[in-house]
Amino acid sequence: MQTIDQEKIRDRAYQLWDRAGQPEGREQEFWYDAERELAEADEVDVSDETSKVDMPPVVPGRLS
Repeated sequence: MQTIDQEKIRDRAYQLWDRAGQPEGREQEFWYDAERELAEADEVDVSDETSKVDMPPVVPGRLS
């Protein structure tokens, strides 16, 4: 199985957040939306068995 590159998720989450008007306090929502979107595009296994829920990394100047 493939894993999703964290940098790709971060970049896509930023794009989604920016497009939504940069709302505060919704970083996790955009992170998970980006992760799901990229997983579907790459056919990555994101089942409960292979997924672990972590807080998205904080990136200075992005989504923080």
